[in-house]
Amino acid sequence: MTTLNLLLAAGLGSGAAIAFYLGAPSQRLLVKRLPTLASIVAGGVLAGASLILFHHVSGPAASVFILLTLIMGVWSALPFILALVKPGRNRRT
Repeated sequence: MTTLNLLLAAGLGSGAAIAFYLGAPSQRLLVKRLPTLASIVAGGVLAGASLILFHHVSGPAASVFILLTLIMGVWSALPFILALVKPGRNRRT
């Protein structure tokens, strides 16, 4: 049960990070960026659900740090993954 909670929380947290990323003006995944309000609401709901699941496994402060570390990791990895999947497309300097 603990492993399932962690995997589900990690998936929801990654989804939150991607939702926040899609609302950024410099995102490269979609042709047109997601509206800011929709991005914030979707990311907030997913992050909240992830935080609740992380809280079942660890304490409240640790849950927040785990979620923020996961979001930062996804934000750091996503541009590199997109560069591998879509090479040469939409480059910015």
